[in-house]
Parts: sequence; C-alpha cells; structure tokens
Amino acid sequence: MRCLLFATLFAILLLHVADAATGKTAGISVTFTAAGKSDTRTARLCALYVPKGAPATPFLPVGPFTAKMEGDVDSPLRGDYTFSVEVRGQVKVSVNGQQILDAAGAAAAQYADKQVQLQKGANHFTVEFASDGEDDAQLQLHWASKEFPREPVPPTSWTHTPAPNEISDSKKREGRMLFTELHCAACHDSGALISKDGSGMMETMMTAPDLADAGARFRPGWIAAWVENPRAIRPGATMPALHATKEQSADIAAFLATLGKPAKVSVEKPATEVADAGGGLFANLGCIACHTPPGFSAKDEHTRIPLAHVAGKFQPAALGEFLKNPMTHNAWTRMPNFRLNDAEAAQLSAYLLATAKAEYPAATGDATRGKALVASLGCANCHAIPGIEKSTLAAPALTAVIKAGAKGCLAESEDKAPRFALSPQQREGLTAFLATDLASLKRDVPAEFAERQIARMNCTACHPRDGQQSTWQKVEDEMGALQSAAQRPTDPVEGAPVAGTVVPHLTWFGEKLLPGWMGSFIAGAAPYKPRPWIIARMPGFGGPAMGIAVGLAQQHGLPLSDAPEPAPDKEKLALGEKLTGSDGGFNCMTCHALKEQAATAVFEAPGVNLGNTAERVRKAWFHRWLLAPLRVDAETKMPKFSEDGVTTQITDVLGGKAADQFEAIWQYLHSLN
Repeated sequence: MRCLLFATLFAILLLHVADAATGKTAGISVTFTAAGKSDTRTARLCALYVPKGAPATPFLPVGPFTAKMEGDVDSPLRGDYTFSVEVRGQVKVSVNGQQILDAAGAAAAQYADKQVQLQKGANHFTVEFASDGEDDAQLQLHWASKEFPREPVPPTSWTHTPAPNEISDSKKREGRMLFTELHCAACHDSGALISKDGSGMMETMMTAPDLADAGARFRPGWIAAWVENPRAIRPGATMPALHATKEQSADIAAFLATLGKPAKVSVEKPATEVADAGGGLFANLGCIACHTPPGFSAKDEHTRIPLAHVAGKFQPAALGEFLKNPMTHNAWTRMPNFRLNDAEAAQLSAYLLATAKAEYPAATGDATRGKALVASLGCANCHAIPGIEKSTLAAPALTAVIKAGAKGCLAESEDKAPRFALSPQQREGLTAFLATDLASLKRDVPAEFAERQIARMNCTACHPRDGQQSTWQKVEDEMGALQSAAQRPTDPVEGAPVAGTVVPHLTWFGEKLLPGWMGSFIAGAAPYKPRPWIIARMPGFGGPAMGIAVGLAQQHGLPLSDAPEPAPDKEKLALGEKLTGSDGGFNCMTCHALKEQAATAVFEAPGVNLGNTAERVRKAWFHRWLLAPLRVDAETKMPKFSEDGVTTQITDVLGGKAADQFEAIWQYLHSLN
C-alpha cells in the first residue's frame, strides 16, 4: 500500500529553511503576472523557458506574461564582472538600483557588453522580463570575470528574503501537491476539474498500488497492523487510518490474503554469506541513502525511510520479486528499479529478511466480512482490487469541501473521516489550495514538475546539488561494516567498479544533458552506463523521467534541443581528431575511452566515453566545461587546458585559440555519432 515521507512533500519549491541570522533563503524570487493575476515562486537560477502556448505557472493562464526576478548575489570581495543575457522577449537588468542591461530578442540573442563592479557583500538584482506570448519565452543571465569565463550565475550565488506573497503562494503549491499525494479526488468528486487524458498536473494520474495477488505478496499480520495504523509502521505514510478495529483489520487482512498464494522458497534460510553480500549491495547501490538499515533503531537525523518492517511485511519469495521490478504493482512508486539480476535480488532480500526485526502477530479474521468492509470503506477508489468496484461514498464533492472549510479530513480531529494525521502546516496548505479555482490541476510547468519530483523521488539522497552534500555522503560511516562483511573477490578484476559514494552533482544536469537522452537515462532505458567505474548504478524511475528531464532543461532557460549543427568542416574534423590524440593534442584518451578504443592509462581518474558525447551533451556546456571544468565541478580530476580562457598551450593548431580548438574537438566527436 502506498506511503511516502511527508517531509519530501514540502521541499518542492526550493523555499529552503531560512538562515536564522539573515532570514534569507536560497534561490531567487520570481513573480509572474498574466491576465491581471500574479503568482510568486522561488527559482534556483535567474533563467526561464516557457514554450509558446504553455503557461508560465500552473496558477496563471496561457498568454502574454511578465516575470520580475529579485535576489541578492553575495560577493566576497569588490570586483568587476561582465553580465550578459540570452533572451527571447524583453528584459531589463538592474544591480543595486542601477540598470545595466536593456535587451530584446525574437530569437536567442547575446548581449554581453556591460561590465559592472559588485560591492563586497550582498548585491541586489532586479530582472524584469516580458513575453508577448507569440513565441517561446527564454531568459538566461550570465556573468564572467577575469577569474572565470562566461557562465550562468550559479544557484549557490543567489539568496533572497521571501516576501509575504511568496510565502502564501508556496502554501498553495504545497497543498496542490498534497492534494494529489493523498488522492483527494478519488473520494471527493472533482467534476471536470481534473483532465482525464493525462494533460495538466501529471501527479493527478498517480494511483495507489494495485492489490492483485496481495495474498501472494504480503503477510496477513502486517496487513492487519497496516490497516489499523499505517504511521505506526512507517512515519509519513499517506495511507490514512480508517477507524477500523482490530477485528475489522483482521477481517480485511483475511480477505486480501485470499488474493493469490505465496510462492514457495527453495531455501528457507539463505547462507550467511548471501545475506552479507546483500548488505554490501545495500551500501554500494545507495539503498542506505534513502533507507535506514533494517536493524537501525535510533532516531535518524536524515529522515530516511525505516525498513524494520520488511520481513514482517513480505512473503519471503515476494520481496525478491518486488526488488527486481518495484513498478509491477505501482507505476508511480518512489522505489526505483535497479535492474537487479536474480542473484542480486536474492542477496539483497536475504539481507533485509535476516536483519529486519519487527514482527506482526498472526491475524485471524473472516474473509467474507473483510470483503464487505473493503467495498464499504472505499478502498477500491484508490487501489485496484479484483472483484471490488469503486464505491459511491458519501464524501462531499470538492465544491462542497471548499465551502465546508476545516471539516472531515481537514478537521484537526478528523471525526469519522479517514485519519491522515495532517500537521497544521499541511492543513494550511490544503486549505490555501482549495481556496483557489483549482484550474491549476489542468495546467502544469515542467520546471516545477521537475522540482516536485526531485523532492518526491529523493534524488538528493544520492546526488549532491547546489552546494549541498547528498545524504549518501553523510552516512558513509554506516557503510563500512556492511561493505567489510561482504566477501571480496579472491581474484579481483582490473577495472572493476570501485565502492564509494562519488556520483555526479545534480546542479548543472539541465544545462549539460540533452533532455531526450537524460529522460531515457532517468527512466533506466539508456543502453550503457556512462561511468562504469562507479559501483553505484542509476536506477530507473519510470513515468516521471521525461518530465524531469524537460523540466531541468527549462529551469536553465533551455529548449528541448540545441540548434541543428551546420555541415561539418572537414579541416576542423581532422584537427579535432588530432587534438583528442597524444601526437600534438590534449591526449584525451589517457583517461577517456573513444567508442571501442579503451583509455590508455586511467589510474584513479577515469572519464566517460567520448564517443557518446554528441548524443548526451549540449554544445554550450561542452565548451564551458573545457574552458573551466573546476567552475562546473570543484571535485573533478579534469585538467584545465586554457589558463587565460582564451588560448591553450597547443599554439600550432588554429592559432592556439581555445574556443576554435574546442569547437574542432566538438565537431569531430559529433561526427562519430
């Protein structure tokens, strides 16, 4: 049955916890105005991309709009910077009250002609953008200095003090997401407020897990305990408590136990080394970043999902099948698909079953009474259950809920309504959302969808982002015992993946990766692993994958694809091939493979296969990366080839000009695809 950590539901806006000393939060405040209405949210970057015919925010209609962005850039010292914009629309940029740029563009246009001195400390930026709605709207703010080349002003540079309208608008966004997470429309008739074709807010299509074969998957004792009080098993569960007595819970469990029979397991108790190997997988695959180990009993400061219940929940054979494909019975599950083979699934399930200590007393109930209860309680409104139709509950329509106010599910006592154990903040958010016209359920913005799903899928459990460590990095001290208990190969293979938590930073993915490839990779459908030397593997997240990829690109002010490449210059192709090599070039193949050609001397700093560059990477990011890799990733081993940002040490090719040399390499690599 479906459950989530409520904590993730309220990180969706990047409205971070305020700094106690300054009251500031990360990001930049953006107020959109259209058709006489305004809506404010936080953005990570001073950038936006709104395709023609799409809304600027879910709470505003399609058409002409303005966006006013305000935030502070903190400069450690006084210094000179050159600012530029890339814009489709009209934009004015002011710093500390002085206008520095006034530009307009019908197509992507560069304006890089204004040098500004930033004072030490906070420098206030105001960016006023307008779109007539007749074309795609696009904006990116860049800066450069004598220390670094042109780049987007990074998320770590922006802070702002949230205004009252931003705080109130964040509440309605929290309520909007909670409305879908709790499946409010499953019981409360929404009329025509929700699109039936999947358009609009994608999360309105989320369903709870189907309960087909529930008896083959779950132990009756756990089902009864879960129905009686889900949050006693898993804090933050979105499954409500249904006011069921112990006897009624046992009856429901008895009915669900009739839906399928548990498969027999060949070995009742796997060997210790199998469970130990599973513990190693639990650490090395990053499971430990989202979940506490099953034997963990202390309070977890990282709010990870506990697993003490898994042995009492799953039938022995069912746990391994779930781990191999978590989406079989729930397309919107937060648990991703790691594409485990049979041996890995057996090892991981052996570890979980051996170390999860929570037990649930056997439930003895009446299946006939249980079936009637399941039908009358409206369980089939959220769950697909064989033999049970959706019920026509007496729950009021949404329009009536809005008029009724804090009653039913929204009441503090929740009376006889399902008990969601809502916090005051959650009730406030739902109330704020229900006070809107709910038209936002039929509209959505990929940039906001990506942010919601990054929070919901807990991407920062594994990936560092915007200067913040991942949870995985923070729990490295817990991994040692699990890794050391797992038997190591007696004859290790050279080049085998190395254990550790080094995974790419999420900060620049929207600027770096082409959405088509990124969506495939997030979905788990990419045909290769870009970083085979990392023992971790990127799992598949299914349905939300492409929406996340498109949203990340639009957060960076970028469309779905780059402009088509011109016909290749044969001379540059040849020079590009030379520049990647060791004879008069940058010797890229020391660390990087190139298609089937292996790297020559990787040692401790392997690189991705350059043969995949054109299908993965955007051209502008490629150039920025080669000019100043440490500006993109401070931990990279990638060397800097241009100390001054203009020339390289290879002076006999293209006059030593870095931009021309890197363009030649790009054209060569692009020709390989």
